[in-house]
Amino acid sequence: MKKHILIYLSLLLVCSLLLTGCTKKENETETESNDSQEIVEEESSDEEEYDGVEEETGSSDLEGFNKETWVLGESSEYEYSIEEILAEEGVGYHVFKFTMSSSVQEATTPLFTVTPILSNGVLRVSLTNIFDDNTSVTHSEGIVVNKSGITGLTRLVTDSDTTRAYDIGVLGLNRLKVEVENNDVGTWVFLVKVSYDSKYTAPTIDFGSTEFSSEEQEIEGMTVSEGAKILDYSFIYSSGILKFSLEVASGASNPIPSVNATYNEDGQLVLTFPSLEQDKVSGWSKTISLPAGISAEILRSGDQSIYTFNGISNTKPFKLSAAQSPNLVILEIDL
Repeated sequence: MKKHILIYLSLLLVCSLLLTGCTKKENETETESNDSQEIVEEESSDEEEYDGVEEETGSSDLEGFNKETWVLGESSEYEYSIEEILAEEGVGYHVFKFTMSSSVQEATTPLFTVTPILSNGVLRVSLTNIFDDNTSVTHSEGIVVNKSGITGLTRLVTDSDTTRAYDIGVLGLNRLKVEVENNDVGTWVFLVKVSYDSKYTAPTIDFGSTEFSSEEQEIEGMTVSEGAKILDYSFIYSSGILKFSLEVASGASNPIPSVNATYNEDGQLVLTFPSLEQDKVSGWSKTISLPAGISAEILRSGDQSIYTFNGISNTKPFKLSAAQSPNLVILEIDL
């Protein structure tokens, strides 16, 4: 009898051990399965984050765009015409199309240069050997864009009738790319593509007067403490309006310096910049001869620059204004 009891107890012990081992095995298997599931979820989360970064980079990065000088074509003695200048919206950029042609079948691709002058907020387009201009872009009528840091296109005054220069105004982190299409013999279409800066926010700037008047006018802008300066000048006389422009700059987001214009007791129109770090024009000449018998005398004293315009009769109406990209202070006199 004792022998049967021992055998029975031995069988119970063995079964107990076997059941404990099976239970432990199942628990271990469940734990490994849960760990594996957590790892998969973490890897999935990382992949989603990476895809988002990739998409953001791809949308803001336009291949081949930069801030360097672009030179296409070559210098030659062939004569060219500008047929058309257009501006259109692209995907992530604005494109300025310059259509040029030559009546000479052997003519080579004309020299076409675009130079970023970022301190002045412009991309300067330069053309040579231009003997005919059929475009609607003039010194007083350009192309307005005003989108994502791109202001538009203006034509500049040049020293030669056979050269053309245009400024494309840029205010933000805009980049460019230049291409040329030659689909027909003797015709070239130059594409100046300027990228949009969607994050650009325009600073608050006083652009001066919008109407002509004989009363005092002023612009509140930058001073010597912000690095305000005059860099160059130009003028044009058309339809009885003398337009005298001063290229300006500063170390701030607003490039326009403080200035006022008024007639003095002697009937002279006086343009005063009260606080400038530098005035390059005053160092070149003390007198500037202008059309219609007008002259401007320049006096530089301390931080102040004074431009006195002589030859104006009967206190003619004038307009003092400013522009950005290119950065200009503009005095227009209705003679």
